[in-house]
Amino acid sequence: MIKTVFFTGITLAFFYILWFNNFFAHRERYEMPAQYVKIAEDVKSYAKEGKQLFEQNCQACHSVRYDAVYISSVQANPKLKTLQEKYGKVLPRDVYEAVFYEDLNALKESFGKVPPDLSTIYLVKGKEYLFNFTLEPQKVLPGTSMPAVMTGRPEETAKIVAYLKSVAEPPPEEKSKRVLMGVGTIAYLVVMGVLIWLWRSRVLKRMGLH
Repeated sequence: MIKTVFFTGITLAFFYILWFNNFFAHRERYEMPAQYVKIAEDVKSYAKEGKQLFEQNCQACHSVRYDAVYISSVQANPKLKTLQEKYGKVLPRDVYEAVFYEDLNALKESFGKVPPDLSTIYLVKGKEYLFNFTLEPQKVLPGTSMPAVMTGRPEETAKIVAYLKSVAEPPPEEKSKRVLMGVGTIAYLVVMGVLIWLWRSRVLKRMGLH
C-alpha cells in the first residue's frame, strides 16, 4: 500500500510539473510599463471600459464565453437568444461549437484556424504577454494572423487586459464540473494504483517470490 501511495504521488507530481509548472520549459519575459500594469490590475476601475473596447476591437474574431460574449456573427444570430433561454447566458462549449459551426468555420477559412476563446487566456499567458501581443502581435509572434488593431493604443490595451483578468474564472456550474473531473481523475489514479499493486502481489505470490 505504501508503494501504491508513493507511486500515485510521483505520478501526480509528474503531471503537475509537465502541465502547470514546467520549470524546464523556456519562458519568454515581456516588459510592461508600470502605469499600464496598474491599469491592467485595477479590475474594479477599468474592466467595464475594457469590455467595451474588447467588443469594439476584438469581438469580430474572439469570444469570451465565460462572460457570454460571443463572436460578432454569433451575437447577431437569432439562434443565440433561443439557446440562452434553454441553457443560460453562458452556453456549454459543445453546444456553442456545434450550433455555430458555420460561423466558427468561416473564421477558420479566413485565418487558418478558429481564433481562440479568451475566457482563460489571462490565467494562461499573464498580463505582460497579453499587453505586448495585443499591442504589437507581429513583434511577439511573427507571422501571426492576428491584426494589429491596438497598435499605438497602450492605455486602451491595458484596459482590455483588465477585462480579461476580470472574467478569467469560469462560471460556478463549469467550475464545479472541473472540480468533479479533477477529483475523478485523482480517484482513478489511486484506484488503478491499488489494483496494479494487488495484481503485482498476486503474480509474485504465484512465482513464489512473495
